[in-house]
Amino acid sequence: MFTTGSTKKNFFVRRHISENVFEITEGNEDHKEQDVPFVTNGVASAIELLKDTVGREISVISHLPGDPLLYHTAVIYSQPADSLFAPMMHRSDNFFAEQTLLMVSNEKFGVMSDRRIIDTLLKEDLNHLPQRPSWADGSGLSRYNLFTPQDFIWLLHTMKNEFGMNRMKIILPTGGTGTLGSYYKQDSGHIYAKTGSLSGVICLSGYLYTDKNRLLIFSVLVNNHNAASSAIRRAVAKFVETLRRKY
Repeated sequence: MFTTGSTKKNFFVRRHISENVFEITEGNEDHKEQDVPFVTNGVASAIELLKDTVGREISVISHLPGDPLLYHTAVIYSQPADSLFAPMMHRSDNFFAEQTLLMVSNEKFGVMSDRRIIDTLLKEDLNHLPQRPSWADGSGLSRYNLFTPQDFIWLLHTMKNEFGMNRMKIILPTGGTGTLGSYYKQDSGHIYAKTGSLSGVICLSGYLYTDKNRLLIFSVLVNNHNAASSAIRRAVAKFVETLRRKY
């Protein structure tokens, strides 16, 4: 359904919460994309989609073939990890982030515990953070989460060295995409960054390729502001654009 008589200037798609009914607002942009998931009917929907893709009849079996004991020890991988990480970072999906941390906990300890996996990560994988953070959850929504810009710089540097920039460019949105959709359009292909926002807090951390083809790792955290969030984001964007030109 297309909305009519709307005063909105931006393209937007909204789905009814429990059914595949979509309301589309036409915007003034030349090009805009938005991912909106559709409601599935469990296995039945999967069968229909798979049948259409492979061109064969698909049926459900009630038991797995072979020795059942093998399935208790074998790890069956479904999709690449980045098929989760990229949408999570582009949409800033707090639910995905929280569930991912809980799944890591379940894989490592056999129990879903934010507190236990966070304590372990800080003692092991993240024990070289410049300042020990206060870390409460996986979603990032808790006011008890306290990280410094230096921590984010260290984390971004570590990921670049461990995963490589080609992978980071896929996971993080660039200008004009994801949560950077309204900003940094002129910097598309030069900036790859993650936003963060709460009431009174605006953050942006990531990688920036300058006009001199240097790679900068940056982290901007603005706390305790009482201005409009859009004004803060524009100020941060101006600062980042200055970095790109100057360095």
